[in-house]
Amino acid sequence: MKDTTKQQPAQVELSKSGPERSDKRVHVALPVRITYWDQDKKPGLEMACTYDISPHGARVSSLRCVKETGEIIAIERGRNKSFCRVVWIGDADSELRGQIGLQCVESERTMFEGELRDMSDVYDTILRDSTSRRGNVVGDKGNRRILERLPVVGVAELLKGGRNGSQKATLKDLSEMGCLVTTKQVVLPGTDIKLVLHVANYAVNLKGQVKHSALDEGIGIEFSEIRKGDRDTLKFLLRKLEEKKLEDVFQLEVHP
Repeated sequence: MKDTTKQQPAQVELSKSGPERSDKRVHVALPVRITYWDQDKKPGLEMACTYDISPHGARVSSLRCVKETGEIIAIERGRNKSFCRVVWIGDADSELRGQIGLQCVESERTMFEGELRDMSDVYDTILRDSTSRRGNVVGDKGNRRILERLPVVGVAELLKGGRNGSQKATLKDLSEMGCLVTTKQVVLPGTDIKLVLHVANYAVNLKGQVKHSALDEGIGIEFSEIRKGDRDTLKFLLRKLEEKKLEDVFQLEVHP
């Protein structure tokens, strides 16, 4: 007999394959100047462009001057200069082809401090395909995944537009387009919300609008914007939740 016990919200497990938590990366293209040293310790210059940046590293376009991992180079933008180690070089047959990963060797230095500060409150619009509407989930697997909300263990900080202070809520389920939370206070439908979702050690900053609200059912929030750099984190969390759900279903099927 199949176990019909109600599915428990998934607890996201931390994984080395996940996005960085303490060193969040922001996808942005910035021109930078690279200083390298040849075998005779003579300096040379080369221009490059970043794919993403973080307080302690960067991913840049391929450099002719870099031959192997472990090399030390200097990366400059404006008057800021940081010494970095080449930690990986994208394989020619991989998606990282033409890219190089750099990590700052100066523990006390924060790279791209001004750029990261300016971008800390920059949000990207969440686009909705006209075919990806609630109830229209048959057929395309991608659309079904976007619309399906997955049970999750987490906390949401809610900030109503134009007001100070935040309200803590329990995160019940999550998708790429929205979430359901429960609180002790009703928030009226149509209210614009800025929220931070905390799942495991991850944080995702979003903006959205309350679509429905009831103390016994919870508050349904539809996302409209996501902070630049947080989109990959959200996708990673959803992927882990989907994997956990499939594991649970498989266990129920093999253990009647």
